Amino acid sequence: MSGSFSGAINPSSASQQLQAFAGLQLSYTRTHIRLCATSHESINSRSTECAHLAALPLSSRHKDVSAAPSKLCKFSLLRGNNEKGTRVSFSCFATSSTDSLENAPWNDGSPKTFDVEQPLKVNQDILIYQARQLRKKATKMRKTDQRVKVRLDAIRVFERAKNIDPSDGRAYVGIARVLRQLGDNEGARQCYQDGCDATGGDNAYIWQAWAVLEDSVGNIAKARQLYDAATAADKTHAAAWHAWGMLEKNQGNFQRARDLLVKGVRLVPETRASPHLFQSLGVMAMERRRMQEAREHFMAGTRTDAGSQSAALWQAWALLESREGNSDIARKLFQRGLQSDPENRYIWLSWAVHESRQGYVDRARSLLVKGCKLNPRDPPLLQALARLEAADGNISVARKLFEQGTKLDPLHQANWQAWALAEWKDGDVARARELLQRGIWVSPRSYNACRLFHAWGVLEEREGNCCLARQLYKCGVRADPSSEVTWLTWSLMEEKQGNDIRAAELRSLCVQQRAEEAIGQSDLSPAAMFGIDSALRPVLRSLASLVGNPSTSLQDDIDGQPDMMQTELDVVLAEPLFGVSGPDEL
Repeated sequence: MSGSFSGAINPSSASQQLQAFAGLQLSYTRTHIRLCATSHESINSRSTECAHLAALPLSSRHKDVSAAPSKLCKFSLLRGNNEKGTRVSFSCFATSSTDSLENAPWNDGSPKTFDVEQPLKVNQDILIYQARQLRKKATKMRKTDQRVKVRLDAIRVFERAKNIDPSDGRAYVGIARVLRQLGDNEGARQCYQDGCDATGGDNAYIWQAWAVLEDSVGNIAKARQLYDAATAADKTHAAAWHAWGMLEKNQGNFQRARDLLVKGVRLVPETRASPHLFQSLGVMAMERRRMQEAREHFMAGTRTDAGSQSAALWQAWALLESREGNSDIARKLFQRGLQSDPENRYIWLSWAVHESRQGYVDRARSLLVKGCKLNPRDPPLLQALARLEAADGNISVARKLFEQGTKLDPLHQANWQAWALAEWKDGDVARARELLQRGIWVSPRSYNACRLFHAWGVLEEREGNCCLARQLYKCGVRADPSSEVTWLTWSLMEEKQGNDIRAAELRSLCVQQRAEEAIGQSDLSPAAMFGIDSALRPVLRSLASLVGNPSTSLQDDIDGQPDMMQTELDVVLAEPLFGVSGPDEL
C-alpha cells in the first residue's frame, strides 16, 4: 500500500500543511509526525521555497504495533527549487492498538493530529547573519537607490528569519534598525512593539533598542520608561544600564547617571561585565576632576575579561595619565590598547596628539601616518596629520591632506575649520573665508557650527569688519549657548569698540549659561557641594573670575607677547577651534 503527494509547502506553516496531508489516508486515526534533520546544506536564498513530498511503501501488517519498527513510512522534504537546500525526513509511526494497517479507519472522517518540531535554529542564525551583512553592505554604497534596494533586501531576509521563530528578538531589532536607516521611525516603533508582543515583554534587547530610538528623537520621558522596562526584563543587561546612564548624563543629571552605571556594574555578573560601564564611570569622574576615582574605575574595568581587551578603556585611562603629566605611563597604556585593537583610530590619534604636545613632532607624524595606513578612510586622522604638516610649515602637503579629508567626508566640519585656519595663517584671507563658509553650510545648526562661526568672527574682526563679526558671534552663541569662548570673544570686541555696557551684558549672559550648566554637573548632595572636595568650588571660582575681573581673558595673555606677528596672534586666539581639545578638555 503506498501513496504520493507533491505540492508547494510553506515551511513556516508546516503544521497546517501536514493537516491537509492527512487526507491521503496513509496513517492511523492518531498519527504523530516527527521531524528529524538528516542533513543540512546551504540554503540558496534566491530559490523559490517549495517542498516535494513522496510517500514510500508501507509495511503491510504488524500484529504488535509496539514491537513494530518505529518508521513504518518515511517521507522526504527537500527545500529549494531543484537547488541545494535543507533535506529532512519525516518518520510516521502508529499509536493505535489496531493490529493491521489494512483495517485502519482511513475514511472515518475523524481529524488527524500531527506534531511538528520547529526548524533548526541554525537556519535562522544563517538568515540573520546574511541580513546583517546586507545591512553593512548598504552603508558603504554611495548611490541612494542602490542603498535603499539593499536595505529592503535585508528586511526581507530578516522577515524570513522571523518566520522561523517569531519569539526570537534579533529579527525585530534588525528590521527596526534598517527602518530607522530608511527614515521610517514609525515603522521601527511598530516593529519594536510587535517584537515585545511576540516575546511577552521578556526581551531586554528590544526594549533597549526602542529606548535608543525614542532618545534619538528627543522623547526623553518615553525613553526612560523603556529603559526601565528593559532593566526589569533583565537586570543583568549591561547595554540598558549604560544607555540609560548616558541619557541622564546628557540631560545634566550626573548623579542619577552615576547611580545607574554603578548599579549596572553591581548587577551584571563578572563573567559578562561590560567595559563600557567602567569606561563611562571613569570618564565622568575625570570630567569632574576626580582623578583617583577615575583611575580606580579604569583599573577595575581592565581586570575583567572583556575590559582587558577593550581599546576604549585603555585609551581613556591613557588620556587621564596624559592629562596628569604621566607621559611614560600614558605611552604604555596606549601601547596596551593597540595590542587589543591594532587598528583603533582613536588610540592612534590620541597618542599622536600626546606626542605632539610633548614636543615630539616626528614621533607624532609617524603615529599619524601609521594610523592613516590602517584607516585610510578616516577623516579625523587625515585632518590631524594635515594640521601637523601645516604647523611644521609644509602647507602644500597640508592642503592635499585637507582636500582629501573633505572628499572622504564633506560633513566633517572640523576639517573645513582647520583648513581655513591654516590658509589664514598662510595669509590667504579670501580662501579662509570661502572654506569657513563652506564648512558652516554643511550643517549650520549643529553644535560644531559654533566653532566655525567663532573662527570666522575672529577673522572678520581682525580684518576690521566688526559689524559682520558681531553677527557671526551672535550666530555662534545661538548654535551653542554654552560656548564660553564665543561669549567672551564677543564681549572683548564690544569693549574695544567702546560698548562697555553691552560687553557687561554679554559677560552676564555667559555667567548665566555657565551657572545653568554647572547645576546639572553637581552631585546635588550636601557633602559633595559644600565639603572640602566640593564639586562646585571650581565652578564658583570660574564664575567669580568672570564677574570680578572681566578684563582678564585670553586677550591679556596675547598682549603679553608683543613679538608675535598679527596673523599668529589671530591663530592663537582661535586655537581652541582647531578640532583637537585643549588640555583642560580631554
